[in-house]
Amino acid sequence: MKRPYRLDVRLALVVTVMSALTLIVAGTILTLEFTQGQFAIEERGLSSQIREWAPSVRRAPDGKVAFERPAEPSSEVDPPYTGLLTGDRPVYGFTVVDGDGTVHDRSQSNAPSGRPGPAGPDPVLSSGPALDGSGPLLIAELYVPEAEVWFRLARARADVSALANTFFADALAELGWAALAMLLVLVMTAVIIVRASLHDLRRIAAQAGRITFDTLGHERLVGASAPAEIQPLILAVNQALDSIEAGAAAQRDFSIHAAHELRTPLSDLRLRLESLPNDLDRDAAMRDVDAMARLIEQLLNIARLDGSTAFALAPVDLAETVAQVLREAAPRLVSAGWSVEADGLDTPVEATGDPTLIALVMRNLLDNVRKHTPAGTRVNVVVAADRSVSLCDTGPGLPRSFPSSGFSRFVRGNDDPRSGSGLGLAICESAMRRMGGEFILEPAADGMGAMFRMRFQASQPTPSSSSGAVEPPR
Repeated sequence: MKRPYRLDVRLALVVTVMSALTLIVAGTILTLEFTQGQFAIEERGLSSQIREWAPSVRRAPDGKVAFERPAEPSSEVDPPYTGLLTGDRPVYGFTVVDGDGTVHDRSQSNAPSGRPGPAGPDPVLSSGPALDGSGPLLIAELYVPEAEVWFRLARARADVSALANTFFADALAELGWAALAMLLVLVMTAVIIVRASLHDLRRIAAQAGRITFDTLGHERLVGASAPAEIQPLILAVNQALDSIEAGAAAQRDFSIHAAHELRTPLSDLRLRLESLPNDLDRDAAMRDVDAMARLIEQLLNIARLDGSTAFALAPVDLAETVAQVLREAAPRLVSAGWSVEADGLDTPVEATGDPTLIALVMRNLLDNVRKHTPAGTRVNVVVAADRSVSLCDTGPGLPRSFPSSGFSRFVRGNDDPRSGSGLGLAICESAMRRMGGEFILEPAADGMGAMFRMRFQASQPTPSSSSGAVEPPR
């Protein structure tokens, strides 16, 4: 069996690996950018700086030309952001010269020498030595037409701090979109991996959603591939389902045994009552015995429907099955004063069902008509081509508050305990559910009486190689 994984370990490993990959990719990109574009970065930074400072070169009325040094950042800022033009080791040096190469102004260090080149609107980049011999310089030269001089700005190539400063400033500007893209990819990847890690939990939740009272005998949670943290929960749930199944079985067995045991004394009691002279007390006692017999029979039906008995679902002819039930049950109803009409019994209608369960539903509905409607009520049974069977009557109908589906047990349409136990419609719905169909209460066509409809599944061919009972389709 596959060893279950720990969800926290998997997520920790995922986050660690993703973070490591992100750092490796970011470091690789920055290294490539720095090593392959070092000189381009230097040149772009120096060109941008000389354009910013060139307007500060001015010619005074007396003809003297000088570079008005811009204010430096606060000394509280860490280097190399301080000392751009001053300090023991300034980042930049400058020189202001005219066309003859005469120096009008310059810095104490990193000052470039030589005659100027042709005048132009764009900086001209070159390399050369510093006046103090401190090392090679990268020089940018720009003609300032207002002062008719050339402004040179230089930076030592050996100034690693300044170069790093320029690089990271430039990298932030150029790689900002890449950082956002990497963040988006990181978030999307994390979401995908977490969802994949929780796939087994969603599968177990779907299994739990399929467990009902009807499937309790063969449905359990299967979590062999689930995280280790979930394994105790799966085991506890399955044990709880086993206990519920055992309790339900015990309850069904008790109901069946008790009902069977009560049948004999009720039969004896009925025989004794029938031997008594006719009077009001004897008739009332007979009615009570009949009510108790119906209740026992209904409890037996409920126990069988709730049990693990697999009914033999197979293709049936609804018209023939309903006709057979009416031939057996309708005469008793008609002789007592009710009228029964049937439509659609001459046309075969194929559906999936069990004749015993269909007869159980029809008999309960006809019994309800006899108990809850007055004599003279008309009953109409219709078998339709859409695999539905409807039964409606012209009686007083059910209360408006009565549910149209999901019929609860022991819920009666009135307060008279002798009128019924409230199990008939619950038995009908349970029987239809076992056949994979529906049982619903619909409004009567003329607004009078009650109308119940049974909808059946389409008939499915039974494999010739299989035999015995099959479970209803889901």
